[in-house]
Amino acid sequence: MKRVIQFKNTDDGYACFENGKTIFVISKTDLQFDIKAFYHAFYDSDKDYENIEVNNCVPDDKDANRIYGCIVQLMERIKDKLAELPENVGDEEVSP
Repeated sequence: MKRVIQFKNTDDGYACFENGKTIFVISKTDLQFDIKAFYHAFYDSDKDYENIEVNNCVPDDKDANRIYGCIVQLMERIKDKLAELPENVGDEEVSP
């Protein structure tokens, strides 16, 4: 099932929303990228990360476009790396 994420401006920064809920935020004051929060928002064990679409809802904001581009590029690289992993990673039997 495709996950649709909306990237939007907020009063304090830039955020990704899924089903109307904020899942990831970058503050405008420091533009710090919290990789742990990013992982939990997109790739945590209960999340479907194989088919994610991120929509830029602020295409006329130059700063927002740069941040959106970084997020999308990072997600594409992660997707490529995950595709390189063998399907049975973690499924090996352990011999006594």
